[in-house]
Amino acid sequence: MPPLAAHDEPAGRASIAIVGLGPRGGSLIERLGVHLAALPSAPPIELHLIDDAQPGAGRIWRTDQTRELCMNTLADAVTLFTEPGSTVAGAVVPGPTLYEWCILAREQALGHGAPETAATAEIPSSRAATFAAYPARAGLAADYREELARLRPESHPSRALYGEYLSWFFERALTELPDSVAVVRHRARAIAVEHADGRERITLDRAKPATGNSVADQSITVDSVIAATGWLPRAASSSDAALADRVADRPELTWVRQGSPVEQDLSGVRPCEHVIVRGLGMGFFDTVTLLTLGRGGRYEPAPEAPGGLRYVASGNEPVLHVTSRRGVPFRAKSRYNALPPQAEQRLLREVDWRQVPRPMNFDAVLWPRIVGDAFLAHAETLARVKPGALLAGGGAAPGDPDPADALAGIEAAIRAAIARAGNHTDVPALGDIVDAIAAAVAPFIPASEDRLDLAGEIVPVHETFESPDAFDAWVARRVADDLREVDLGTDSAVKAGLWSVSSARGFAAQVGTLGGFDAESRSNGLALLTALGGMVGSGPPAFRNNELLALAAAGIVHFIGPEATLSVDERGFVASSRAVSGSEVTARALVDAWMQFHDARASEDPFTASLLDAGRARVFSIGSRSGAIAATGGLDIDAATGRLIGADGTLDAAVHVAGIPVDDTLHGTVISPMPGTDPPMLRETDRVSASALAVALRAAAPRIHEGALSA
Repeated sequence: MPPLAAHDEPAGRASIAIVGLGPRGGSLIERLGVHLAALPSAPPIELHLIDDAQPGAGRIWRTDQTRELCMNTLADAVTLFTEPGSTVAGAVVPGPTLYEWCILAREQALGHGAPETAATAEIPSSRAATFAAYPARAGLAADYREELARLRPESHPSRALYGEYLSWFFERALTELPDSVAVVRHRARAIAVEHADGRERITLDRAKPATGNSVADQSITVDSVIAATGWLPRAASSSDAALADRVADRPELTWVRQGSPVEQDLSGVRPCEHVIVRGLGMGFFDTVTLLTLGRGGRYEPAPEAPGGLRYVASGNEPVLHVTSRRGVPFRAKSRYNALPPQAEQRLLREVDWRQVPRPMNFDAVLWPRIVGDAFLAHAETLARVKPGALLAGGGAAPGDPDPADALAGIEAAIRAAIARAGNHTDVPALGDIVDAIAAAVAPFIPASEDRLDLAGEIVPVHETFESPDAFDAWVARRVADDLREVDLGTDSAVKAGLWSVSSARGFAAQVGTLGGFDAESRSNGLALLTALGGMVGSGPPAFRNNELLALAAAGIVHFIGPEATLSVDERGFVASSRAVSGSEVTARALVDAWMQFHDARASEDPFTASLLDAGRARVFSIGSRSGAIAATGGLDIDAATGRLIGADGTLDAAVHVAGIPVDDTLHGTVISPMPGTDPPMLRETDRVSASALAVALRAAAPRIHEGALSA
């Protein structure tokens, strides 16, 4: 790539801007290079790269963050490379998964004379060749020596290490671009885009020089634009706006607003003080880690403790009182000592969903099958590990050493329950469908402790507690019981059923893309699947819940209860749950350990606002069962290209959007690319980069032709 000075004239070049340089931005660059390489001749391209965060890694995965924060994804379950069999239009370019990259980097540091290990021998030669052509940065293996030494395919790498992989991929993608591409980096935020003399003028904010070939202009003009902006700010909810009003004149109070944990300022949370925390998902575990291990605490082995650990406090930790809508922590990921098994989902996958009229009623047609698959997965695992727990003939016969008859009866009973749900004029409530299928299975599994309690996962706290201590003890037992299932791996019938529910999210996303589900389904069944699937299958690494038990035993973490109310009075922040008597907690500090999802209707991102205000973008709308049209939180785009659809329904001439801002439109854009899955993200970056290139070349053709004639 030849350097491009700030004063170079773009008359002889088509120009493209990519706004946002996280994982998706890096993939867009890589796919752009693939499409350029397929052209008969290499056209001159000016590529502007815009972001004020670390290129490649972005804000979430930046490499300077504490190593205590880890990925929720497994090391060998994430890639940014396409694979044979992928449905991308551009050429497949194989490369290493994160785990393979780490192993190759470790071997690289040992030198070529080092013997080949079993791990490196298993890496496909095409992937290893990609690494060999562009090795990891010097010093990487030394910087991450301890982590690389213990890394396994099923490990949860540090976020910083993943950031290194992303940065490597980004720089490799730039290196692989044809020489005809001139790259200009802008360490800035794009805050607006507008038509200007037939091209697109992007206004930049806080522009400052970056390393390498960079400029610090306050605006740039290009032929086509791709916005890959990721998580964006949105307006506060009405309840949070009211809370902000109450806190505005109380400078003694500290409210750490929602956001990425690595970017939240926790310095105002004082040692030993009581703090209210909202959220018990992944953000919560990150926040707890920063306020404990990050403040000098440590864990010691304690085989006699429920979680096998004892927390040794530093004295700098606060005391955390935590709540969420469900009131309990996310379930831990199972220890399979391998990558998770693929859920069969026989009932869900046997339907040709392409033939079902859209928009579908998710609650009626998908939800019963998702629930049925969960109970089937649970029963089949139970039959394998504890065959005596099943009765053939639905209780009419004694336990049978061969549980095949019982499994056949269970499947038949589930199918009958699904059929009954589908025969109702009014679809039964989601919970009623769960109860109906559970009741159909119960005669075949007589002992209640052997059954799958899916209803108890949807509403975990369905009783009242006489004291906060009683609730703390109940939550601790629940976490400890879950960890015992975690250690069973593939032999846990409970985890098999829950994993089936969690896995159904990806399948449902494919079925429901571009308005596949009606408006009522999105706020009902699909919302439940998303929340429940995240809680039971996308929870923390198991060691985080081991640590949580140690923190609870040390009095560092307490649980307020579900659906706690939050207010502000003269004492400070006040939270309490109706489910727990005496649960009221007062605190000077409140921490929001969760992140709001993007919603274009309430976006506070100025770049998005500039498009909406100009009528160049509109929110994606879907049909409801009444025939009315309902707006979603996603931006409306052309599925084939990623180009925006404007307020008048026309296709935008130049602006494309990829990723999280269109998740409510496409579904599944948040999921990192997983090997062997034909990842939606890579199919998206492939088609969007191809369109952006075509738009830029088409727009610049007259200008380039005119320049050639004048020369």
